[in-house]
Amino acid sequence: MQEAKQYSEALESLEPSSQLPSDRPQLDARPCAACGSPVDPLRAKVVLRFDDGFRFLCDGSCETEFRAGARHRPAPRQVLKPLALPFDAPRTPSGHEIPLALPAPREQRPGGLWLAVSSLALAMLTGLWSQHFALALISSAFTAVTVLVALWASSATVKDVGPVAWLAGAAGALLAAFVALRDIELGAGSWLSIEGAALAAGAMVLRAYVDADAQRPLREAAFQLIAKFPARLHVPVANADDPLSTDLRMIEAEDVRAGQEIVALRGETLAVDGVVRAGEARVLPYPGASSPLRRRPGDTVLAGARVADGAIRVMATHVGPERSLARLSRFGSAPELDATALTRVSSLIASWGGPLAVLLALGAMLVAQSGAPSSPLAAAAAVLVAAPLLSVYRAIQSPRRAAGAAAGARGIIYRDGRALDAVGRVSTVTMSPQGTLTEGKPAVVECHALDGSDVKRLIGIAAAAERAAGDHPFARAVERFAREQHAPVLEVRRPVYHPGRGVTAISPDGQALVIGSRRMLLDEGISVAVADSEAARAEAAGRTPVFLAEGNRVRAVMTVQDELRVGARPAIQRIFDLGHEVVLLTGDQLGAVRHLAEALDVEHIKAELLPEERGQQVRSLRDAGNVVAALGRPGIDDPALAAADVSIELGAAGGVAGDRAVGLVVDDVRDAAAALFIAHAARAATLRATRICAVVFITVVGAASTGLLAPGLAALLAMAVDAHCLRAGTRLLRRIALRLPTGR
Repeated sequence: MQEAKQYSEALESLEPSSQLPSDRPQLDARPCAACGSPVDPLRAKVVLRFDDGFRFLCDGSCETEFRAGARHRPAPRQVLKPLALPFDAPRTPSGHEIPLALPAPREQRPGGLWLAVSSLALAMLTGLWSQHFALALISSAFTAVTVLVALWASSATVKDVGPVAWLAGAAGALLAAFVALRDIELGAGSWLSIEGAALAAGAMVLRAYVDADAQRPLREAAFQLIAKFPARLHVPVANADDPLSTDLRMIEAEDVRAGQEIVALRGETLAVDGVVRAGEARVLPYPGASSPLRRRPGDTVLAGARVADGAIRVMATHVGPERSLARLSRFGSAPELDATALTRVSSLIASWGGPLAVLLALGAMLVAQSGAPSSPLAAAAAVLVAAPLLSVYRAIQSPRRAAGAAAGARGIIYRDGRALDAVGRVSTVTMSPQGTLTEGKPAVVECHALDGSDVKRLIGIAAAAERAAGDHPFARAVERFAREQHAPVLEVRRPVYHPGRGVTAISPDGQALVIGSRRMLLDEGISVAVADSEAARAEAAGRTPVFLAEGNRVRAVMTVQDELRVGARPAIQRIFDLGHEVVLLTGDQLGAVRHLAEALDVEHIKAELLPEERGQQVRSLRDAGNVVAALGRPGIDDPALAAADVSIELGAAGGVAGDRAVGLVVDDVRDAAAALFIAHAARAATLRATRICAVVFITVVGAASTGLLAPGLAALLAMAVDAHCLRAGTRLLRRIALRLPTGR
């Protein structure tokens, strides 16, 4: 018993296993990327490496959840480790504030709400005793005051729908009051007619206030895209005393021209779109971003991106109003720049909607005159009150503005309104999986010699040929594999890179060297039958075989693996949910691509295609009647991107290549799916609202012409249409926020 007690005391005196000795190295705990639990970076069981840093995970189960899309979203870090700058750049003075280039939007809530409510209440109250002509006259006077307040409150819409359309509803309410007052004077009216006139005036007030309230979130969302554009920026200036050094000076952002170089320092916000020419920095790439991305020479950046750490020299590609986020903030306000069928309708409404409503009102009068079941003036008043001219205009304009603002806050840039409309009509999406659905970082996992050849020698020859042919992902993979296998990199002669196929060269022994796909070797007249079994084994595992031939004989097969990108499966599922077909067009072997397609439930595959052949396949899909979107990167995917109705370019926003249709700030395929979703939702919201307006208005015209619809009932219908259609843009903003949260 005494021994047990001593043993227990000895256990209690021991240091807990969760506490490390003081002499063991420790780092501050980091949250698990999946669940948020604290993890010691030095002892994390799973560590994943990405371009923007590492992800530390608790264990294998958290890794599975992370790859499935689970994320712990910490607050953005404010202090970042400084990066070495490739050129000397002065720091901005401490506390220096950069003024905004544009003022904040003014509050545009129309005034006179209490006056309108009071007048309307008095009009309806006195209208209850309208059998007395004096009280009916007083009610009509209050109705007129309400109409005047409605006109004042909606005066900002004159430039949108035109003066005739702006006056049409008010004229209908006043006409309804006149008809009701005349009928009461003649003894043929009742309190319902005078109340209906007041209700028509109330519909005009409601229209003005609902419209102002619905437009406010859209203005604010658009302003957030450009709110951080600085008014001044740094440009490099050569030093006459020391030609090798460069000084900086501040200039106005509006004075910068395309092609000019600017410098962005730590803590500053970029004022222009551009391409990084020198330097390296970690950048919050768009207004809604919470995680900085590393930007190196050749990468694109947007105006409004904030340099979190480092400094970069940028060549401006878009300046002034042509900056990508500035273009998005103008969506829906300049139909002549991005005319589509829908925007032409909105332009027609602004020009001819009011006169058309007046003509229909006159037609209703004529029909009612011939049928004579009710007053012709009442029929005309009902048509004018219920004419949904502003609702149709907003139904076309507001979803476009909402889509542009919501997309910009997520790093998605539509070229213009026509591109947005085209993306919304897409039915088929094509893509090459390399670098889109996969990480784009292939790794050689093994090299199998077929005839007893020296494996290390073959690996060294392959590394030399790939290195000499150019810097591309497979070349880097072979070079890494050669280092891992301690294979000496030998010299080759006359290397030639064949895009999408492979490399040819002359080996150190003077023999023809061919490294590439099965098609590449067959085109060179080399049989691959001896390597079929090894290639089939690689393809069955979802890997890509790369053949190495020397002296017109296959000597080895390298097995290459490219991991499925995190988020690829949810992105493809989102595209499926939109009702789109997905087609994989790739230069890889069919077996390897089929394995990837099965993991993503993709049925349509075209394998072993050259870049030009992928473009031909896209044209064939278009000729079959599909609206085709091609998803890819500028460069090797250019033939497919150019052949498609819509091109969605990864990591190209801000550059010249990103101006085709849709440019993404990052190379995440989930953003491509989001671009399709936003455009589809905007088009659906527009069509739904315009159809409601058209159906209701046609019904009102028909019912009023036959005397079945009094102005009061027309006012109730107008209220219902306005309450729904004027908020089409704000509803779309909320829907996008729920389905596509920002901050990734």
